[in-house]
Amino acid sequence: MDSGANWEVLEDTIEHSKISSGDIHSAASLYSYFETWCDQALQCGKITQHEAGLVLGMSQMWGAYVGDGVEVQSLKYFYLEDCIEGEDCFIPTNYEKILAHISSVPLTQASIRFNTTMACVEALEDGPYPICLTTSEGKKQYFDDVVVTTPLGWLKKHKESIRPLHPRIASAIESISFGRLEKVLIEFPTAFWAPANARLKSGTYDTVSFVHWLSPSYASATNPDRWRLECVSFDAFPEPFRRNILLFYTFGDCSTHITTSIRELQGKARDGWLERFFEPYYSRLPGYSKTCAPLRFLATEWGNDEFAGNGSYSNFQVGMVDAAEDVKAIRHGMPEQHIWFAGEHTAPFDGLGTVAGAYASGEDVARRILDNNQLAGNNKGKF
Repeated sequence: MDSGANWEVLEDTIEHSKISSGDIHSAASLYSYFETWCDQALQCGKITQHEAGLVLGMSQMWGAYVGDGVEVQSLKYFYLEDCIEGEDCFIPTNYEKILAHISSVPLTQASIRFNTTMACVEALEDGPYPICLTTSEGKKQYFDDVVVTTPLGWLKKHKESIRPLHPRIASAIESISFGRLEKVLIEFPTAFWAPANARLKSGTYDTVSFVHWLSPSYASATNPDRWRLECVSFDAFPEPFRRNILLFYTFGDCSTHITTSIRELQGKARDGWLERFFEPYYSRLPGYSKTCAPLRFLATEWGNDEFAGNGSYSNFQVGMVDAAEDVKAIRHGMPEQHIWFAGEHTAPFDGLGTVAGAYASGEDVARRILDNNQLAGNNKGKF
């Protein structure tokens, strides 16, 4: 039983969610669908009991995509987690060049205020401008339109900062869940997990690229709840991007445990905690010895970041009754009050939770504002 079978079940689940969403109970989870699938496969002799356990264990991989466990992932709205069509690629570099390109215009032509916190966006009934924005220092600025691009997690805690906030949008913000994905990169002196004969005659590189630890029971001191873990090897990248790095993905309660534990730690104390937590896993990879001790760690702390919304990105958990309409409500915004929303939580359905979706949502709002101003005969809008 390999991970390919698991992806087949996931694809079947998305299709089932698309077709039968209206008939699926809001309490049904993605995990419950896997359990049903395993029960049926066992009854017809398609898989063994051991293989059923593997399927259920490997279903947890989806947690690293949405930021929470499959037990709380809504089956009814699982289709909203479907990805943008095309090949799912892992970029071995980063978004540096993309960011440089898209930021060139605002950096040269816009007035950007760094280290400034927005405290309130208020729609005004009269005056030269319909919107007043107040900073945490009490400074007020006035605009024709305001686009709120704060993360969903921040909006959840600061709904009162949008005045007035339409009740339907307030309800949608409260309803949509916010994930807890985190990442930890560990650099080693060598890629000890790569076999000596990894480079084949054909020029390809045959090495460990992905590892999934299924409910580990051998780290009770640091992981008594047996949170599953997974990592991607940067040694599997082509040159010149190959690195002696393992990238671990964590989610849900495991992420909360890590970010809470390292919140006040710095330097060696922080690295020491991370090493104690992750050593039981990377030490089980082939080729490991005590000489392979990590050189350094880099861990995200989105759960500790107020301006990241204390989490990662939106997801759709059990109990939601109108998820698609919730997204549409925030996406629509409040054009009559000249207050708009953009971000991954307002993206097209196939881009929710993604950087590409967030960018697309911004473009869509910009077009709508321009259209709105043209209809109103306002060609000198202040944004």
